[in-house]
Amino acid sequence: MEKVWELLETESLRYTRELGVIMNLSQSIISTLDYQEVLQIISDGMSELMDIETAAMYTLEEDDSLLLSATTPPLDPGMPDSLRRADLKDHPHIGECLRRGSPVLVSDTTREDLSPAERNVVEMRLLRSLLYYPFQGKQQSLGVLILGTCNKAKEFTDHEVELGSTVANHLALALENVSLHNDLMRHKENLELLVEERTRELETANEELVGMNEELHAINEDLSAKNVLVQDQKKELEEALEHLKTMHLKLFQSEKMASLGILTAGVAHEINNPLNFIMGAYKGLEDYFSSGPGNYPEEVTLFLHSLKAGIDRASGIVSSLNQFSRDSETFEEECDLHSIMDNCLLMLHNRYKNRIEVHKEYGPEGALVPGNVGKLHQVFTNLFTNAIQAIEEKGTIRITTRTGAGEVVVSIRDSGGGIKREHLSRVTDPFFTTKAPREGTGLGLSISYQIITQHNGQLDIESEEGKGTLVLLSFPTEKG
Repeated sequence: MEKVWELLETESLRYTRELGVIMNLSQSIISTLDYQEVLQIISDGMSELMDIETAAMYTLEEDDSLLLSATTPPLDPGMPDSLRRADLKDHPHIGECLRRGSPVLVSDTTREDLSPAERNVVEMRLLRSLLYYPFQGKQQSLGVLILGTCNKAKEFTDHEVELGSTVANHLALALENVSLHNDLMRHKENLELLVEERTRELETANEELVGMNEELHAINEDLSAKNVLVQDQKKELEEALEHLKTMHLKLFQSEKMASLGILTAGVAHEINNPLNFIMGAYKGLEDYFSSGPGNYPEEVTLFLHSLKAGIDRASGIVSSLNQFSRDSETFEEECDLHSIMDNCLLMLHNRYKNRIEVHKEYGPEGALVPGNVGKLHQVFTNLFTNAIQAIEEKGTIRITTRTGAGEVVVSIRDSGGGIKREHLSRVTDPFFTTKAPREGTGLGLSISYQIITQHNGQLDIESEEGKGTLVLLSFPTEKG
């Protein structure tokens, strides 16, 4: 029985670790839109998930060319581009993985028939066991992730191979969405350059018309008419650019949440199955010791309570994942703001534990409002993430709620660095951010503001540099 208990405890710890790695991997991908950075996150995250020393991400170019885009440990920044390129025909195992669309396992490279190019890589990096995962997008193959052990062989279990394959499939969709987003950003930048060029041309034409007006007063009316036309065209271009920004913001939010929903739903399903087995074993042990003669060690009760606490913790995390990824367009759901905020804090716990104290002062009357549960999870995740990032070392976040006069008011106060006065009026503008490059897109508060407006709510931010930030939200308790 002691061996059974040790096995159950080991399984519980393993699944909890895997879930934590997958959550961190998901959060890291959500926090960036840089394609190269996402490749490195995938390489590092999958290596950590599978407990493997080394990994390499090859992306497919023009169907027959491979590019070594990311490795774990990371590539030398000074590595020439020519050394990172290879022909697909020289790497038959990668070709087989792409053709099959499923994992390919090399148990021991010392016994495997490898091509000269593959053997060169194996000897250079001292690789023994290799596991190839295909990254297949909706329309094309994106590349292959190779996980490998160094110096000694490893027997991959069916659970490890299936878990890695499931996560890799969802990460492939996220990677494709990032690629599509980057393409859209390039088109947007080209359009902005075109608009700027056209605007400069129009401004130059306008200046020339004004000069001609001074010299040729007789044709003043004609020049004035042309000037009005120029201004109208400039206004139309500015309106078109603003419309493009709005549509891009909506597309970004939709694609991001769709990718997150697919990933979290798949992960939650994969984790729930082993949790059910563990719960069944726990119930069996509980019944056995409850109905037995009672002459078992006192530690058994403590062990059973610890096992139940671990199961409840993992189940709570899975439940939070399902709430966060809910896909619904209705705004008539009953939303418990207390439960939603607790879910978001649970999702972000690893980002603030051991350094930030969170104080919750929830009103006793509850905080139920009509709206969209999934979208409100987005709002509070963005707000809590901003508060956590604003606190560089140790600090506090205080959350209070009160209900009255037909509304629920939520207050979130952090002890972070605050916001400069000149930036305060722009924090909800799309693409405006004070964060360093690659640390933020400038869309979090903009998206949150739009969602709050859709709920007929209000968002107010009070802040002073060096003295923290206060965010006030109010939502009507009845549908307007």
